[in-house]
Amino acid sequence: MIDARDSGQNAASCVHDLYVDVDGTLIRTDLLYEAAWRYVRTAPWRAFKLIGLAFEGPARLKTFLARKTLFDPTTLPYEQAILELIVQRRRAGNRTVLITASHRKYARHIAEHLNLSDGAYGSSNRLNLKGVAKLRCIQSLSAGRKFVYAGNSAADRPIWAASETEILVNAPSKDVRTASSAGRAGLIVKSRPPIWRAFLREMRLHQWAKNVLVFVPLFTSHSYNNAHLDLLALLAFIAFGLCASGHYFLNDLIDLDSDRTHRSKRNRPLASGDLPILYGPAGAILLPLAGISLSLAMLPLNFTLTLLAYLALTNLYSFHLKSRSTADVFALALLYTVRVVAGGAAVAITLSSWLLAFSIFIFVSLAYLKRYIELRNLADGQIKGRGYAKEDAETIFMLGIANSTAAVVVLAFYISSPEVKILYREPALLWAICLLMLYWGNRTWIGAKRGKINDDPVVFALKDKVSRYVFSAIIIVVLAARLAPS
Repeated sequence: MIDARDSGQNAASCVHDLYVDVDGTLIRTDLLYEAAWRYVRTAPWRAFKLIGLAFEGPARLKTFLARKTLFDPTTLPYEQAILELIVQRRRAGNRTVLITASHRKYARHIAEHLNLSDGAYGSSNRLNLKGVAKLRCIQSLSAGRKFVYAGNSAADRPIWAASETEILVNAPSKDVRTASSAGRAGLIVKSRPPIWRAFLREMRLHQWAKNVLVFVPLFTSHSYNNAHLDLLALLAFIAFGLCASGHYFLNDLIDLDSDRTHRSKRNRPLASGDLPILYGPAGAILLPLAGISLSLAMLPLNFTLTLLAYLALTNLYSFHLKSRSTADVFALALLYTVRVVAGGAAVAITLSSWLLAFSIFIFVSLAYLKRYIELRNLADGQIKGRGYAKEDAETIFMLGIANSTAAVVVLAFYISSPEVKILYREPALLWAICLLMLYWGNRTWIGAKRGKINDDPVVFALKDKVSRYVFSAIIIVVLAARLAPS
């Protein structure tokens, strides 16, 4: 938000030159950390090279990364309040200069993109343009004239102190209070949520609903009245949730550029800048480690091995398979199916071939649904970072419907099998599940066709009232068939 007391009119109408910091001020991210990630993401051992350069000084490190990495300035997450301020000052005929601790190559590209012709200055091989060094540069450029400075961090304090008016963007509370009490705050921007809240959003706790699949073997074997097995399944659910959340951090780091051009994914914490980029690798490493540690301490070895296989597949998907058509869908389906397999491993229940076959078909259908929704929302061309084009939508629709129907056929064969007569007192009741699954699958695909599903299928299923009714009805039917009086 923008502080109501300082709407930006003072800063916009001020005739003094405006000097704008880039990282954390004009844009809601830090280009040094983003450049470092881009350099090491396909070759992690390169981190040792960066560590060595860091000991030589930040200027050398920034210059090296500027030579090795590029940014598309059109996709960066800009701070809207500062963009509006720059536009207002340009209309008033005032000068706006970019001055940043990031490398000058990046500063010039951003200035060119924003049509700022008054100058763009940044770090070089010999100078780290930060703090006092940045102040000296501004004083030299302003030639003793008063100036306005927009910054965001403690490193900007000497510049704010020397400026005529301070513009504070997500700045420390101490600096905001000092500037406000002195009447020097021209504009206060508070657009970034607390770190803990952004971190939890990046974990996508609502997606933990997928991990309910670990309870499927417990439910289908009707072992849910065993408290010990219930506890093991719950621990498996948490372990999988931590590992899955770590994967979301990694996946969003890899997809930063494509997410920033996406209609809704641009609002994800890492892509939008709500969560500083440094927290990305931390979450991608620490959360899976926590999940594996929990598994090693509390769960059977077979579950831990399955969890490690899941992590290996998620990395294979993120780095290679997600850009390959069909292979990506099968990888997603396997990631769902592995959750079911892990649930069996956690409670030492052998899965039936019927359950595995049903899982594969239904999850292939859901994976195709995810891609179909993305294509349906695509205006034209190809999904960035994926192996699909707009013309593939109809083919994907037919494949998705076919796999959904195949899953129901497998379920029908299972209901007719001898095993069902042993597990259920009234197996005939289970035929209602076939009708419910057919109804839900067809309704979902028709909804996607009509553009009524604009998000992840799992999110849709959680929010959709009819879907919740259908899944509740399925549980009731299973229990009725199991517990009906003979």
